[in-house]
Parts: sequence; C-alpha cells; structure tokens
Amino acid sequence: MSKRAVKGLVVLRPALFALISSIALLTSCASTSERPDAQARESGLDNLAIAGGPFILQAYERVMPGSHAHVFIEGDGRPWRSGGRVISEDPTPKRLLALGWMDKVPGPTLYLGRPCYLTSVADQSCDSLLWTYGRYSELVVQSMATGLESWLRLRPQITSLTVVGHSGGGVLALLLAERVVSVDQVIAVSTPVDIDLWAAMHRYTPLFASLNPARQHTWRKNVQRRLYFGEHDREVPPEAFLPAARVLPGVSVRIVEGVDHDCCGPDTWFVDPDR
Repeated sequence: MSKRAVKGLVVLRPALFALISSIALLTSCASTSERPDAQARESGLDNLAIAGGPFILQAYERVMPGSHAHVFIEGDGRPWRSGGRVISEDPTPKRLLALGWMDKVPGPTLYLGRPCYLTSVADQSCDSLLWTYGRYSELVVQSMATGLESWLRLRPQITSLTVVGHSGGGVLALLLAERVVSVDQVIAVSTPVDIDLWAAMHRYTPLFASLNPARQHTWRKNVQRRLYFGEHDREVPPEAFLPAARVLPGVSVRIVEGVDHDCCGPDTWFVDPDR
C-alpha cells in the first residue's frame, strides 16, 4: 500500500481555549494510525497524506475509472472520555463505519480524515479544540476543503463529487459542499443539522467554536442534499432535527425504519453515479 507524506505547519492554540485546556486538557495527543491503516489495507486502499493548509490529513483512496467520485467523512469519534469529564487524547472512532462503506461503492472513492484524526500526531501540533468545541470550526472546514481541492487537482478526470458523512461527518459534508464547487451531492446520515439544538438536548457545553449549518443563511444552488435519519436514533432523534433538515435547499429527507444511530449504509442511499 503506497503512502505519500507532506510536512505540516504548527497550529497556534486559540487564547480562549488555552484557559479551558489549562484546567481540563491532557497536554498532547497520542493517536495511532495502525488500526485504520490495517482496515484500509484489507480493503485494498491506497494510503495518502494530503496537505490541508496547516495540517496533514490522513486519507485513503481507491483509484478507479470514472468522472464522479464519492468522498467519505467519518463521525466525531471520541472527543471526550470518562463520561465527558476529560478530553480524549485520540478522537479517532473505534468503529470506522464510513471507511467500511467504501467497499460497497463502485468507482473512484476517497476517505478524507479530519485534522489530527486517524494518524500519529506526534509530528504535528494538535489542539484538542479541533475535536471538541471546534470540531466543525472554520479552521477544520477550510483545512478539509483545501485538502479535497488538492486531491482533485491531481485527478483531473474527476469532475463531480458526492460527499458522504456519518453523524458529525455529515455536518462537515454539508459545510464542505459550500466551498468545493465540484460537490453536487451530499449524503448526510444521522446528522445533527442544528448543533446548538444537539448540544442543548444532551446538556453538553455548546460547540462555541464551530460553524452551525442551521445558522447558515446562504447555500449553493444545484447541490442535492439527501439526509437520512434512523427511526430509533437516540443521539440524533429524527423528530427533533427534521425541522432544521427540511429547510435546507435542494433537500430530501428520509427516516429509515428499524435502525438507530448507525444508520445507513450504501444499500440505503447509493445511486449509480454513471452520468
């Protein structure tokens, strides 16, 4: 499995979060990429390191013929531990649902990691703001948009994208589609479209450093937005988020019966991208 790496830059710690971190933050992150790498290797994926502004984004791709690619973004993983009292050293999800979905989708595919996820971060500065209160921040979204555009420049045969996100990855998919003009479809699965509502519902501290899709006033035209919610999802209950979901332009919303937050794989939402 091939791998390409690019040196990253140091990320400065925001002053506001420095105070919080001095109270509740472990001083460094110590993630490992061994488990995601093993899963990707078993699926025959290429291992990439993509420059995303000041970060190096861990990614995996399957090179196949085709002008339309699917891009996958995983959920938030484990930002906190000890019942939400301690910031996690490694936010990478234990179960990589979206990575597994790549096997079921034909054509070119990319699994795009977030800053400081899916990788050993000893060689770059990782601020826990990036996976806690700022997990959907301007810095994170722009880093991923820059990385995705860099990937596209090296693959001129790909002219359009579907971005698929699970849970919080769906939040990022919606936000990324506003910045990367090649995106013409978003699949957002079990996604808390209104992150303020989500935090209040679970009595969490608001994600004060993040962008909230529910507060975005303008959206790109000609982007199809397909949202799927599990009928029995307690993390993102569909009845709570349907109002915010239904006001998105170009949206279709479906509640999938008999499933929970792990809803829903390509057998539910995949449409042949041959155009």
